[in-house]
Amino acid sequence: MTAGPVRPHPDGAVVAVRAVPGASRASIVGLHGGELRVRVCSPPVDGRANGELCAVLADALGLRVREVHVVAGHATRSKQLAVGLPPETVVARLATWIGNSGVPER
Repeated sequence: MTAGPVRPHPDGAVVAVRAVPGASRASIVGLHGGELRVRVCSPPVDGRANGELCAVLADALGLRVREVHVVAGHATRSKQLAVGLPPETVVARLATWIGNSGVPER
């Protein structure tokens, strides 16, 4: 069984994200392996795609954009985004896209 994209972090949770640039509309589309697959319209230039990824995830989680930030993978498609919510809350709010993927035990 594949681990889900959400794991505990000292400040809340980290979500593993797979960025798909060049989309006509920014959206979460489901899982890609153990990562949440997110399509973005912005090109991966000057951090614009990273900013859009944060905005899409913040919207899905009901947070402000400044409450979501990239902690790893700034220049790659696979990224780690930190959010200030407990992992269980993140999983519940992303359930539409990640299904029954659980959170690893602490």
